[in-house]
Amino acid sequence: MGRKAAGFSLIELMVALVVGLIVIGAVLALIVSMIRANNQTIQATRLTQELRATAMVIAADLKRARGVSDPFAAAKVPIADIDTINTDTPGCIIYGYQGGAGGDYRVVHLDANNKVVLGTSATAAGATCDLAGNVLSSDAVRIDSLTFDPSPFAGRQVSITLTGSLATPNSGTDAITRTLTQIVFIRSVGS
Repeated sequence: MGRKAAGFSLIELMVALVVGLIVIGAVLALIVSMIRANNQTIQATRLTQELRATAMVIAADLKRARGVSDPFAAAKVPIADIDTINTDTPGCIIYGYQGGAGGDYRVVHLDANNKVVLGTSATAAGATCDLAGNVLSSDAVRIDSLTFDPSPFAGRQVSITLTGSLATPNSGTDAITRTLTQIVFIRSVGS
């Protein structure tokens, strides 16, 4: 009867339980933090891809500005009829090239719904900064700003800057905003 029973006391068991809960809480906090960071990275990548895709579509069309289907015939045309790049209105560019589907004049602008729109017109007078057309930006993205900055090098270069955010960011994450700038070199026969 002189033997003492071996085992943990109630106090030792409670201390071990508290230490175990603290470790489990720290591990769970780390996992939640990693999931949130991963979610933000995925959203930022998605937004960057959407902005890049929109800029590439604009750039592909803008590269043909001032282009003519017959350069020899264009030599007889006044240069004002070919040189139609206009960035006077913020968030809008008007340009032209011959033989374009839908007409020889193009307008890229930011509409009231924060979408980038490419409109076409058969005449220079019809090419205005509120021209309706095809939406170039995704529904998943809200374009907050669109600017066109022509270069001082005889208009052969235009800098396109898009600033946007996701239209419906995931809950529990901070709002993500990205700005993307792409330079377009116009490779046409215009001056």
